Amino acid sequence: MTIIDSLPSRGLRSAELEALREADSVTEAAPLGVDDDDIRALAVQAGDTIFGLGYDPDDGWSVVDSREAGDPADLAAVRDALKNWEARRAATAPTDDADPGDR
Repeated sequence: MTIIDSLPSRGLRSAELEALREADSVTEAAPLGVDDDDIRALAVQAGDTIFGLGYDPDDGWSVVDSREAGDPADLAAVRDALKNWEARRAATAPTDDADPGDR
């Protein structure tokens, strides 16, 4: 079972993040952003690997980036990859004021 297999088919809630942090296979899990009720991007260290995980409502959870753990620069790179992923998602998301026929 992979980390993604253990995630719900939606963004995480803060209680679920805490449960993930307590899993035996997870060293640490840190969200990107501050919305405790809908966490859609997080860095997770499992074993010797840091994963950048992102949730998209259409595609579900995916591995945005992964790096070998041990160097703070690797965590920074994973967080940067998640920020870029979120920016790309935001740029392609339909806006509320768009014509419904365009969706």
